Amino acid sequence: MNSEYEQQLKDAEQIVNAYGKILAQLDAGNYGHPVSLLPYPRDEIKSAIQLLLWELEGEDKDICNSLAQSYVYLAQFIPDDEAEIIAEGQRFMTSSNFDDGHIEEADEAARIINRIKLEMEEMILDVRKFMRA
Repeated sequence: MNSEYEQQLKDAEQIVNAYGKILAQLDAGNYGHPVSLLPYPRDEIKSAIQLLLWELEGEDKDICNSLAQSYVYLAQFIPDDEAEIIAEGQRFMTSSNFDDGHIEEADEAARIINRIKLEMEEMILDVRKFMRA
């Protein structure tokens, strides 16, 4: 293995570890997280996960599954303003004094969540390409 590739693997591990720390801090009940929370750009994290999955070649199923799951969760990192819309929509829907005047905000939050779900489905298909086992 050449030293440039070894450095790419080290960098990928660093990126994925930093991303994992962010995931561990998040509330699993939220569907949309501000992209500004990510320690690296989404595409950089995706590439790092892809490289590690390719390198592992399915050797450790638990690690591969964890990486694949983390890859799919990237879809939940959305523009900050959209994450705020989802948070507001969730507050409206769970409020004990729900106000019909907030239906539009709740609808917009639902549209964003549906888009996230679709992207997650696409990312499931995408990540399988990098799991060689």
